[in-house]
Amino acid sequence: MRHLTRVLTVGSIVLISMTAPVRGQHSAQIEPEAVSVLTEMGRYLRSLKAFQVEAVTTREDVLEDGQKVQFAGVTRMLARMPDRLHIAVDSDRHHREFFYDGTNFTLLATRTNLYATVPAPPTIGALADTLDDRYAVDLPLQDLFRWGGPQSTHDAVTSAMVIGPSEIGGVTCGHYAFRQDGLDWQVWIQMGDYPLPRKVVLTTTNDEARPQYVATFTWNLAPSFNDAAFTFVPPKGAGRVVLSDLKK
Repeated sequence: MRHLTRVLTVGSIVLISMTAPVRGQHSAQIEPEAVSVLTEMGRYLRSLKAFQVEAVTTREDVLEDGQKVQFAGVTRMLARMPDRLHIAVDSDRHHREFFYDGTNFTLLATRTNLYATVPAPPTIGALADTLDDRYAVDLPLQDLFRWGGPQSTHDAVTSAMVIGPSEIGGVTCGHYAFRQDGLDWQVWIQMGDYPLPRKVVLTTTNDEARPQYVATFTWNLAPSFNDAAFTFVPPKGAGRVVLSDLKK
């Protein structure tokens, strides 16, 4: 299968070049309002001290003959900034849990009851980088921690449009569409005092089949938890394995 190469990579983008295109036509230009709202969303996400989010996802993979197949899933995340994280992924293809207690990171494959633990850096952002660079592990929904952060780039986006008002799960949102090399993406951002992303759609454009990834978010900004929520305790009968370190 050919896979959608990266999900939620749009979060590391800050936009520039602000000229408004004509409504209803695709244009390689950028609307200031789309830039402003996306920037404010990133700023707001960076201000959160703790949150719980559920993402209902669909992902398309492309078979060798070009046929697309779709996989559904749910990702549940609990985060306390800057150094606590618990993620559970339940999908048609994977059942996994991710634990980060500020010192160690553990990945548990719940179907096979196997886990791996490695030393971890002191922040969630650094953890995402380390997992990618050293272990080829993608932290689910990692760009919720990067939107508007220091890793934002200024030249990736070639088009940004305000589509208009919309409603996601009963929440009034603004709908925005962006384009960059190899990727078209849309984001629905909650209007008002809490500019949260409520939905994203990513379309890979350098594959003629144009596979998509879709995530719809439900947020809890006042979760109840204690440190035990982020502490890994091996399940009965679990076996420990080693994550392959690409730097060794």
